[in-house]
Amino acid sequence: MNKLFTIIMAASLAVGLTSCLKDDEHFVDFASAGYVAEIPYVANRSILKTVTVSATSTSLVAPVDINIASPNPPSQDVPVTVAIDQAALTAYNTANKKTYTIPPAASFQLTNPMVTVAAGQRIATVNVNFVGTQIPATGGPYAIPISITTVPSNVVISANYHTQILVVSLTK
Repeated sequence: MNKLFTIIMAASLAVGLTSCLKDDEHFVDFASAGYVAEIPYVANRSILKTVTVSATSTSLVAPVDINIASPNPPSQDVPVTVAIDQAALTAYNTANKKTYTIPPAASFQLTNPMVTVAAGQRIATVNVNFVGTQIPATGGPYAIPISITTVPSNVVISANYHTQILVVSLTK
């Protein structure tokens, strides 16, 4: 009797958990969604990314990936421009009670502020080149806020994932 009850309960539970919704109210059709430019590191991890730079280095490249999020890869090239965004750093500092500042201009360079996500692809990479010998050992803490600023008219810039802040960790 107890074994029969267990079998009936297991079968009822299995049938009950495999039911599906019969309405379209909860169905979202992403096939018609457009293209969204975002920084995937921010979406998957954090707005902050620490870059460790040796005080004696003359060149260290930190990549920042740009992603085109959509149901399908873009059918044509998508040019994306990024820039240093002081307003984003100020907003982050205010919201998180931090005191990050942008290091001197001679200590870093956006080597390719405009990248193209090729047709059929999703990712392009912007490189930030750090010159450790030009980063002051005193001052800081330093951070470089990079934001997506320009995309074609058929692409939307992500409201949540358009800025990445590279926190500079200087080592000897």
